[in-house]
Amino acid sequence: SHARYATGDDGANSVWVAPHPQYEALGLDKNAKQAAYRQLFRQTLPEIDLTTIRDATNKGWALGNDRFREEIESLGSRRAVSKGRGRPRKVKDAVVIKGV
Repeated sequence: SHARYATGDDGANSVWVAPHPQYEALGLDKNAKQAAYRQLFRQTLPEIDLTTIRDATNKGWALGNDRFREEIESLGSRRAVSKGRGRPRKVKDAVVIKGV
C-alpha cells in the first residue's frame, strides 16, 4: 500500500489497495495526497518501538494498553498478550528451623 499511496504506483500488486478515507483527506488532488503521505514516513521509529511492533506482529499478540488488550481478550477466545516464557517458577519448600 505504501507504493500506491506514496507514489501512485499502479503495478499488479496495487489492485487490492482501496483508498482509505484518511488517505483521501490528506489533500485535494493526487499529488498533494501523495506528498502528505510521504511526509508521514520521513521520521523513523525508535528501535525499541520497532522491535515491540515486530514482536507483537510475529507472535500474534495485541499491541496496546492494558484496557485495549483486555477488550481484545474478551472478544476472542485466546490471550492477547504473552504470559511470559516457560513454566512458572517453583517455590522451594520453606526451611523450618527448630527451636526458634
